[in-house]
Amino acid sequence: MSTIKVDTIATRTGSGNITASNTIAGTSATLSGTLGVTGATTLAGATVSSSTLNMSSSLLQFSGNISLPNVGSCLFRPVADTIAFGINNGQRVSVNQHGLLFGTDTAAANALDDYEEGTFSGVGMSAASGGAFTITSQDNAYVKIGKFVKLRIKIIFNCPSSTSGNVTLTGLPFASDGIYGMHIVYNNQSAAYNNDGGFFISTGTTAVRYGYSNAFQNVNNFQMWMEASYRTT
Repeated sequence: MSTIKVDTIATRTGSGNITASNTIAGTSATLSGTLGVTGATTLAGATVSSSTLNMSSSLLQFSGNISLPNVGSCLFRPVADTIAFGINNGQRVSVNQHGLLFGTDTAAANALDDYEEGTFSGVGMSAASGGAFTITSQDNAYVKIGKFVKLRIKIIFNCPSSTSGNVTLTGLPFASDGIYGMHIVYNNQSAAYNNDGGFFISTGTTAVRYGYSNAFQNVNNFQMWMEASYRTT
């Protein structure tokens, strides 16, 4: 194995590749094509113009700004452990260990740390007296933004022949941090059920239907749709 040391390269023209395993030091390098980098890369005062910088299993480190020409925007590091995106010299969003923040906000309590959409099953219902309801079908979905949850429950169930007392619904996808309302928006039996109050979500993953005039009893194929919004712990 031999080593060729070159102090100065004025111009290199060709269609092949240049492979460097150590350090390339100099005043400037101009690229008109594609620069592919594998490994750790540190850029200081570098400019990539009308070209593509491809990072394959690599680390891009920077302490200043990365500007996007012609759109007036840049990616920068305002403080430690934070990456920010700015447009027209104004910070619009940033990401740190707490999540996504808007504007120049840095408060951990204001960071958006979660967004998800999903479905859930396992909802159950039972009466204080009369026993459990037989749920034959359920189609439930939710959207969670930070600690805020919006959910929809669609269930079909058979009622016990006789029930009384509070009706408890279990199986909400996230634990509640307090008491919230859950409203019946549709049922296939009588509008009286919709107007008779809904359920109250208690702390945890259950909801309870308290005093009501129309009992859930001796009915098969009872369809009920409910909606709720609440805050998680």
